[in-house]
Parts: sequence; C-alpha cells; structure tokens
Amino acid sequence: MPTSTMVLKQGEVFVVADERGEIGRSVPGAGVYFRDTRFLSDYHLLLNDEAPDLLDSSGEHNAVGIAQFGNPYLRTADGQDILPNTISLRRYRLIDQGVLEQLELRNFNRFAVDLELTLTFGSDFRDIFDIRGFRRTSTGRVLLPRHNDDEVILGYRARDGVLQELVIHFNRVPDETTIEAGAGYTTELEELRTMIPGRDRIVRTPPSSRPPQVAALFHVHLEPQGHTSVDMTLSPREMLDNPADTSPPPPVIRPEPGSLAPEWFTAVRTNHEVFDRLVERSLRDLRTLVTPFPGGGRLIAAGIPWYVAPFGRDAVLTALQLLMFSPELAVDTLRALALKQGTKVDPWTEEEPGKILHEQRFGEMARLAEVPHVPYYGTVDATPLFIVLFCETMRWVGSRALFDEFHPAIERALEWVDRYGDGNGDGFVDYGHRSRGGLVNQGWKDSDNSLQFPDQSPIAAPVALVEVQGYVYQAKRGLAEVYDVFGKPDAAHRLRREAEALRKRFEERFWSPADDFYGQAIDGSGRLVDAISSNPGHCLFSGIASPERAAAVARRLRGPDMYSGWGIRTLSAQVRHYNPMSYHNGSVWPHDNALIVAGLRRYGYDDDANAVFSDLVAAATHFEYGRLPELFCGFSREFERYTIPISYPVSCSPQAWAAGALPYLLQVVLGLEPDALNHRLTLRPCLPDWLETVQLRGLRIAGLSVDVTVVGRGYEVDVSLDGPDQIEVVVDRTVTRSR
Repeated sequence: MPTSTMVLKQGEVFVVADERGEIGRSVPGAGVYFRDTRFLSDYHLLLNDEAPDLLDSSGEHNAVGIAQFGNPYLRTADGQDILPNTISLRRYRLIDQGVLEQLELRNFNRFAVDLELTLTFGSDFRDIFDIRGFRRTSTGRVLLPRHNDDEVILGYRARDGVLQELVIHFNRVPDETTIEAGAGYTTELEELRTMIPGRDRIVRTPPSSRPPQVAALFHVHLEPQGHTSVDMTLSPREMLDNPADTSPPPPVIRPEPGSLAPEWFTAVRTNHEVFDRLVERSLRDLRTLVTPFPGGGRLIAAGIPWYVAPFGRDAVLTALQLLMFSPELAVDTLRALALKQGTKVDPWTEEEPGKILHEQRFGEMARLAEVPHVPYYGTVDATPLFIVLFCETMRWVGSRALFDEFHPAIERALEWVDRYGDGNGDGFVDYGHRSRGGLVNQGWKDSDNSLQFPDQSPIAAPVALVEVQGYVYQAKRGLAEVYDVFGKPDAAHRLRREAEALRKRFEERFWSPADDFYGQAIDGSGRLVDAISSNPGHCLFSGIASPERAAAVARRLRGPDMYSGWGIRTLSAQVRHYNPMSYHNGSVWPHDNALIVAGLRRYGYDDDANAVFSDLVAAATHFEYGRLPELFCGFSREFERYTIPISYPVSCSPQAWAAGALPYLLQVVLGLEPDALNHRLTLRPCLPDWLETVQLRGLRIAGLSVDVTVVGRGYEVDVSLDGPDQIEVVVDRTVTRSR
C-alpha cells in the first residue's frame, strides 16, 4: 500500500483509510470491512465546512490510529477571525469488534469559539471481489440510511436475503442529521487508480449510482483553553431477513473479539537496535493478522486489504517461517486447514479428496456462488507444503499425540499428491485450469501472466511448476523421517524411494543446458518453460537440486539480471516480459527471498545468504514503520547515488509471509535445527558482520522453554543455554562455501 495509507485491524474488522484517517476514493480499496464486505466506503469530516489541516498521523500500532489536525483560517458567522492552528482536532481510532473513534477538539485562543463539526458517511456495501474487479451481473439494494437520536444506520439488502448494516452510535445527539438519497456519478476515478494485484491491468467500470449519504452536524462551543469530544462507534452486523412477525428474531452476526493472537512469541534481542525494531514490527503485524475465521479456528490472514481470508499456502508458509517463534501457531494452522481438507471431487471449486484449500471467502459473491471460494481449492502447492509444515512442526514439538492427531490428514494429503496431483501421469505434480471462476495459474505466482514462454507462445495445460516438485520431494523425505520414528518403517522406505525417483525425473526434465539453469515449468505439451525466474531458488530450499546444479542456480540468482541490490527478482531482467513494476515478472518478494536464502545456506552458500539477508534488512528500513510489504518493485539499487526500494502500488501491507521473512531469516543465519524427539538443538551459525549477539528468550522445543545466547562473528561464535537439563545444544562450526 502507498505510504499515505493508514491500515488498522483487529479480529475480523479492518480499516483502510488515507493518512488523514478519511475514507474515500483517494486510496484504492478504502473502507471499513467485515467478512469480505465494505461496510463504509465514504467518511470525512469538515470544520466549519473546511477540511482541517493535517499535521501528522500514524497507524504504527496496527489496532490504534491517530491523526492530528489544526484548523485552517476560519471566519465565524459573527465575523470573528480564527487564525490557523489555534484549534486542535485530534482523531483517535481503535479497532475492537468494530471501530471506536474519538474526535477531540481544543481551543488555544484567548476567546471562546463556536464551531460546526460535520461528519459524512456513506456505504456501497460492495463485496471485496467486486472492488478487485470481478464483474457482477446484478447486486442487492443499498437502503436509505435511518437515524434515531444518537444513532445512524447504513444498510444493504443482499440478493440472498442477508441484511447488512453499519450502526453508527454517537456519544451525543447530532444537532442536525441530513440524509441524501444519492445521485448518478461515475466510479472511473476510483477504478482507474486501482491496478488490481495479480492482474497487472487497469479495471474500468461503467457508470453507477452514488450510494446514499448521511451527514451529522454538531455545534461545538469551546471556551478559551477548553476542550470537548465527539465519540462514536461503528459496528458492522449481518442478519437473515425474516419478515414474519411470529418468527423468532433473526440471528445477528457481529465481529469476534480482537484478542486472538498467540499469547507470546519467542523474544529476540540483538546488538543491532534497528534489526530488533524490524523483528518487533514483524511480530506485531503477525499478531494483528491472526483472525478467527468462521467455522475454522484461527489462522493468519494473508494480507490487508485484499486477502483478509483463510489462504492455505500463505498460512502454511507463514507458520513455517515462525516455528522458532511459535510452534503453537503451526499446530493451530495445521488444525484449521485439516478441518477444511477436501473430501470430494467438485470441478467448480476444484476440490478433491485430501486437497488443502487455496482461499475461502464469506461475502455475498461467495454465498451466491458468483465465485467458487466457498472454499476454493485451486492451488497446486498448498497440499505438499501442508505435509512439509507437519514434518517441521514435529521437529519442534515431537509428541506422539500430535502425530496421532494429524496422521490421518497427512495420509489424505499424501494420497492427493499421488492420485490427483499428477493430471497427465508424467510423474510430476501439476495443475490445470478447471473452474470457470478459478485461477489460470495455481502456484504462488498465481497472476494471469506469471508463466510465459520467452517467445510468447501459448502455455498448454496441465502445468508442472519447478518449485512444486521440490515441495513434493521435501514432503516425502521429511515424512519418511517422521515415519521412521513413529514405527512405520515400510512407509518410510517407500517414501524415500518415491522421492529419489522424483529427484531423478526432475533433473532429467527441468534442467536447461543452454541456460545452465532450471526452467520455470513443464507445460502440457512437454515443453520446458525456459524463462529465468526465482522459482528454482525454492529447489535449493527443498533440497531437490543436485549440488553441481545448485551452484549454477546460486550464481545466477545473485547475478545482475536477477539481483536488484535489494533482493532477488521474480524474473530475469533479460527476459522479454520482464517489468520491475509488475506483480510477478520482475518484482522482489521478501518471502521468496527468505526461502531462497534458506536454500543458499542448505547448500553452503553462506556469504550469498548473508548478503541477501542484509539487503532485505536495509530495504525494510525504507518502508513505513519498518514494515516489509508483500512485494516491491525490482528496480536496480544504484550504489553510486542514493536510491531507495520502490513501493508496488497496491501491495498488501501488512502481509503475512512478508512479515515472517525477517524472523525466519534470523533462524536461517543461526542455522538453528531442532530435534524434539532427542531433546537436541543444533546451531550452525554464520552471522553477517553487523550481527554479533543474538539472545532468544522463551524458545520452545519438545514442550520445554529455553534461553539461547549466541555471541561472536561469522562462524566463530559462543553459544550458551539457560533452561532444562533435558535439552542438549550442539554447535556446528563447519565453514562452508563462499564466493
């Protein structure tokens, strides 16, 4: 999101506003949201019919925002001059099962002042898919606002009979309340400014009608040095409309409470204060994104504003990134996704037995089956990654009870990989576009144009992505280790045999000798998509790449066409469809880089790993609040003159796996590897020059809590442990490759 955006969230409610805290067309997607519906699309305030002057604002604390205004020059009705910045107007905003807002006014003049404060509200009650550019044939009906003393209600009757309302309650009765029915206007101003994420194109909409608005006017009298406030709560709610008088009242659905985040994370302190602040920012954002979605427990929402929803891939990868900080979150994630694991074959939703969901939505368009997200299962990688997360969680927790709980879901996921995952029987897990409302591309780069031959020839389905074969290999290897421990040696042997066979097929088919690099995918015609992309970097993370070819991949990923100076690009600058301002064809994604850094360390390229880690830390310091966004542009960093990382215009921020990137990279450079079953913690640290001390407090392994301190430079470190005697710490000071 642009730096002029204030994003606040807690629980199921989030707000996207401009830096003033106002909601309107200046910010794409601005509004108050609950369960995929925008309950407020217009909100602004005037002081004596003038917009106050913004002095400063902040949404740094995620659930609390502040905006400080001063008055412009004003002339009252009786001819009195009020000089600028002699009246303070401060907006406090808190998100907690709705929006609580306080407007505090203070008079710093030596005389009394009479003012008019006008608050204007309106809502189009649009579905998030509608806002994102998914077209609708018809909608429900926006209702004329109602008001009664200290309350205003905005309403919408959805096509399926659901009544949605935003109840605005004031701490005092407005002196005047005016309702405007709405008038014709065009929404092109809003939509032309919105480059829809994942589509890399502008969305234009036909003219539509402006929703009705309500203006609440308050007369404010301020004595010299006096103050007062106008407070309000904005509460979204949904109910089924039932006009029969004899029926019981319809159930009212309101947001769940906001105190939903994990109670605690492992605490981190280092010698580098800036890095400490970046990690704290990441963990704060991740707490904010934990959401109690209906019927599925709590999950980390993928990102604000476009993806406040259950996402299988995003939840799994974020939980994987945070295992050093919260194994409990990984268990919650596995549990929530297992509850929604596929049970049947459904071409519309692309559900199949054992498959892990891609995305679930709760708005009108999902309820009416205008989109298949109920949930939608069109993802090729979430299922093998679900197995990977289980295996890694077992390394941290290692309990028989956990194995017994998830073993049936893991077996179902494994069956999906083997039975449904390979659409054409060539030995690779692939995908094909089956649902008319689904995704064309179903890997993590799921935008329409993220997979292209350099010569622009068409892609044939089904498609086998290079990184997905690595995830399957990693899943089967990891699960074999778990099965060895829990008494399933025959299954473990079979999984290792299958993983090795996959590795050999992978090396034969995905390597491009001409490019000295792995291709991005194999399409349905058997052609290798030989675009140079970041995807093969995930094959270092999973361990499927041979050591010799891993060396070539590592070199190319750090070459000038792939490396921007701030991070590894999604696509080489030498490929014809490269664009540093695109969603997936030349941008830099922090989570993508984090997984690649883990792969670089796996194969011993520690200097490269530390360089990418350090550059991502430097990039984070340039973004608002030290918050790494979902992605940023892939423009080159020019060291001979001052340059900055460039924001992507509609990036989610905060976004889950971007927030998890730096915490995960700390685990990576520490080389921290748990073995809960043997109560052992191994560290193979290689710290960058700027990181000399790392203290971990409350690290959980095998159900025990320990404190770990690492002090030193590079490989020469001392490690101390404070905790139960049952945990053994092993330090591996092996020096590996550098370039």
